Amino acid sequence: MYNRRDFIIKIFRTFSLLSLAAISGYLLFGRKTEEACDFSFVCRNCKKQDNCSLPEAQAYQEKS
Repeated sequence: MYNRRDFIIKIFRTFSLLSLAAISGYLLFGRKTEEACDFSFVCRNCKKQDNCSLPEAQAYQEKS
């Protein structure tokens, strides 16, 4: 049987774990509203180079 202190501690731990999981999920799988580059200036190593619409990628594609 639980006493009040153990019950409150378990509720707090469960709420903390669920909050951490929800925030992590949002940060990992959140939608990006605008296109952003994953690499700051490395267009030649980018896997999205063929269909990238950023000005830096277009300038790199024109050079090569």
